[in-house]
Formats: sequence, structure tokens, C-alpha cells
Amino acid sequence: MRYRTYFWLILLPFLLTGCITLSEQHTSVEWQSHQAKLAQIHAFQATGKLGYIAPDQRQNLSFLWKHSDTHSNLRFTTFLGQTALNLTITPDGAQVETYDDQILSAENATALVYQLTGLVIPIEQLPGWMLGMPDGADAYTLTEQNTLQTLDKTLASQPWHIAYSQYRDTPFGSNVIPLPAKLSLTQNKIKLNIVVTKWTLQP
Repeated sequence: MRYRTYFWLILLPFLLTGCITLSEQHTSVEWQSHQAKLAQIHAFQATGKLGYIAPDQRQNLSFLWKHSDTHSNLRFTTFLGQTALNLTITPDGAQVETYDDQILSAENATALVYQLTGLVIPIEQLPGWMLGMPDGADAYTLTEQNTLQTLDKTLASQPWHIAYSQYRDTPFGSNVIPLPAKLSLTQNKIKLNIVVTKWTLQP
């Protein structure tokens, strides 16, 4: 497949080494009220890095994710600034704009990303997980500050385990709420390390 070939050509295999320094969470929250505040976030922009580790490939990508209730755009770039993937999701489905201006579409964003890149990323669930929301989780645990510590969810008969290692206090309206700054997702031999360097929130 031409696009997957191009995707591999422009990527160099790097591991996410966690060299970014982030301020940590200091705010302790009450779980139910914290989840209620998270539910009020109807749009966000997140920038950061994704480290992908699997038996057959290892990648390091930067990302910019603009997400709302009705529209989502996720752009992955290489360390050279080249666009590796430009994904748009609407209620009608998902589509990717390729390097040669083709538009490839599918109903399922996760399946489309895998088809084009070979990367297994639970795209549909990530916005909630990145915010620290356990929607539909099979099980979860909390930190001493009453934020999400771990989450387990089975998708398409495959178990995902999400671990949150760092939170950062983030402005939201007139309040400050702790949002995940570092998290890892594991499914069997696949691991995704996510570092969010900046959150911008809209109610």
C-alpha cells in the first residue's frame, strides 16, 4: 500500500525517552466533582509526544489534537516537522489526507489508522482517557489526590491497561483542574507512551 510505504519512509525509529520537564499536580480533588468538571470540557487542544513500542516497530511522533464534541483533528509529525498522518473525525466517519492530496475514508478511525500505518491506537477512546475519564472502564483505581491512576478496558476482545504517572494543574475557566501529563497504554506487547506538553480547554 503506497501510503503505508510513505509513512515508513518518512519515519525514523526513536523511543520516547521522557526528556520533557513538566510541572506536577498539586491540587487534590473530590472524585465526583472532578469528573463533573471534566464532563464540562467540550473542546480541547492537546500538544505532545507519542512513543510507540511494538515487536515490529518503534516510533516517536509529535502530535497536535484539536477535539470537540462534533469534530476532531489529529496530526502526527516527525521530529523533522513532516506530517506523518492528518486524521479528521466527524459524526460521518474518519478520513485521512495523504501526502499526495488523496482523501481516504472509513467509518472507524482506529481501523483506518492501522490500515494506513500499522499502528494500533485506540483513537475513539483516547480523548476521554487523555482527560483522565474512566468512561466505560472495566475497572479503575485512583491516586491519593483522587485522580485516575489506572484504567482497564477490553476493546475488540483485546485488554488495554492505562497507567497515569503524572498530572499537571491546568487552567479551565476561573478554576484550575489537574489533567494527565504522562500516561502509558499497554495492550499485550504494544505500549504507547504519551506526554502532553500543553492543554488548552474550552467549556
